[in-house]
Amino acid sequence: MMIAEDFTVEVFIDCTNERVKVLDYHGANIPALAEYLNYLARENGFGKVVLVSREADWETFLSRGFILEGFIKSYFRGKTGYCLSRFFGKERRISQFIEDEDEILQQILAQPAAVKLKKLPEGSRLRSAGTDDIPVLVELFTAVFPSYPTPLNRPEYLEQVIGKKAHFKVIENQGKIISAASAEFSRTNMAAEMTDCATLPDYRGQGLMSILINALEDEMRKEQMQTLYSLSRALSHGINLVFHRHGYTYGGRLINNCNIMGKFEDMNLWVKELEPDIPRDININIDII
Repeated sequence: MMIAEDFTVEVFIDCTNERVKVLDYHGANIPALAEYLNYLARENGFGKVVLVSREADWETFLSRGFILEGFIKSYFRGKTGYCLSRFFGKERRISQFIEDEDEILQQILAQPAAVKLKKLPEGSRLRSAGTDDIPVLVELFTAVFPSYPTPLNRPEYLEQVIGKKAHFKVIENQGKIISAASAEFSRTNMAAEMTDCATLPDYRGQGLMSILINALEDEMRKEQMQTLYSLSRALSHGINLVFHRHGYTYGGRLINNCNIMGKFEDMNLWVKELEPDIPRDININIDII
């Protein structure tokens, strides 16, 4: 946490993804804040600064060299968040796969935004994950991802987040976890990121991720989250299609955003505003006067 005279900022010095990630900020002197973030990136030799800006500030960030890469509706308790980035170096700024990613996106957007959940495969069950599952989750994430933006291959990291910062759902088959996903939620902003989506290769194509996303959405409604969002590999047809079918809206693309699958990749942003979870066993009587 950096506390200056006219701004405060909480940042994550993200060595894995070679970026400065702003977790939260406050204050009126946005030019000074922007300069401080630029300093951190240069000092660490990073190629990118990423943050979600409030509506009152995003144009000032743009005037200081930041680029608008996406929008998250209702990110700040019902108010739009603006996904901004500052790049350092041409290699980090320019995507090598933008045309392929655009073609994949257009194919996905041409499909109906509707999902039909499949039945779980025989011998499978859906459940919430707890700390007892950490060793098996580490094995799953290590098998699926050669590299990942967060340290899912480290038990101590999962110990810090499961049940505290994130809700994990898993599908197991014959007692073996074969697919997992999580919702990392912020009660401060009332927003949650749908993330950590992984399925073992032998079990793909069976609609497991849609089942997990649907279950996590139900959990986030109970937590009274106002909006959900996800960052999906822009080169992956499957995961982008899952979120499109679940009613998420494409909100932009973050270029060379993180180190995943062994290299820096562009991430598509998908956003969904949640309806409140209204108990169905309550009768509401309205008297018209």
